[in-house]
Amino acid sequence: MKNNMQARSLRTILLRHRRWLAGLLVLILLAGVSLALVLRAQRTSLRIYSDFKTADYPVAVVGTAEGGYVATAEGQVFSIDAWASQGSSTQLQDSVTFLALSTSGKYLLAGGQRLTLLDNSLHQKWSRKTTTASVVEQALFTSTGQIAAVYSFLADQSRQVVTYNLAGTYLDSYTVPDFGSGSQVSLAHSGMLVITLSSGTIYTISPKGAVIAKFTVPNPDQKLAGLVSAVDQSGTRIIAGYSFSVSGSSEPLPRYIFDQTGKIVSQVTAASDNPGLRAVGDSFVILGRTADVMDKEGKRLISASKLNFDAIDASISDGSCALLFQEQTSSQTAVYFLGVYDMESGILKRQWSTAEPSEIRVFQMPGLRSVLALGTGIFVLAP
Repeated sequence: MKNNMQARSLRTILLRHRRWLAGLLVLILLAGVSLALVLRAQRTSLRIYSDFKTADYPVAVVGTAEGGYVATAEGQVFSIDAWASQGSSTQLQDSVTFLALSTSGKYLLAGGQRLTLLDNSLHQKWSRKTTTASVVEQALFTSTGQIAAVYSFLADQSRQVVTYNLAGTYLDSYTVPDFGSGSQVSLAHSGMLVITLSSGTIYTISPKGAVIAKFTVPNPDQKLAGLVSAVDQSGTRIIAGYSFSVSGSSEPLPRYIFDQTGKIVSQVTAASDNPGLRAVGDSFVILGRTADVMDKEGKRLISASKLNFDAIDASISDGSCALLFQEQTSSQTAVYFLGVYDMESGILKRQWSTAEPSEIRVFQMPGLRSVLALGTGIFVLAP
């Protein structure tokens, strides 16, 4: 009898306070979920491994697992030993727009108004400039062990493609005529040049200056405009497409992947608010409200987005793709989100966020290191 009375009393208490107990259970569950999210964030967050101040904006970061090199807009180039401490440095008499590292890791190319070759101790080997006012639009180490550079002349929109050997000896050149406003050029590591005209015509040019192919990006009824293109580092694939509809309507936009002869290898569709194209190694990235990463055959490897953010930059290294998103805001200080994704699975592996008043670029390096170039410095991020 006593036990029955105690049981009835317990049931009465539970029924009387069931709402309070239900609320307590919800709080416990929420606390558990929050703890799980915090632990997951700790597992996936990147940390600042090292940081370096610069006198002006860093325009390029290159490197290997052992260390890297940074170039700034005013011509400062310095090395980072083990990605932890600043090593040697040099000051170029040039405004630098890009920096490239040779496959061997022995040489660096810096370009601006001049083309300069440095060794990996940052000793200048040689520097070249055209006799007519120009800038070095692009330059790279070719797969044949030479150096190819595109000089853009300031008097018009003509260009000259020049090939040097590593000693700086002039080997060959050819001239690209003025194709008018909106023309783009892209160099591949094979030495092939891709010329894209605003009209939709594309030329592929051999390292000797011979036309390999001339073809046109489809534009039914001329409803699309704003042609953009990119070529992968091998030079075997070109992605091209139009950025917007002439009518201003929002509609999916086709992107075509061609081989160097102009044959369509694949066609993919991107949202109308994804106007940016980028070739990163042998992959392609479509940037905009979402970021789509695809291989050179058009297979989507990653599709990522973040609410109220635009994808603005991408970099790939060692099977990892770093995607940089910027908050859509009118404020002078913007929030940036960095996601590092696995190229094979497409899964987000690491992440980082920051608020900055200046534009940011991302450079992905071996060992899951992500380098963010800020207004006057860089962050080296690591797991």
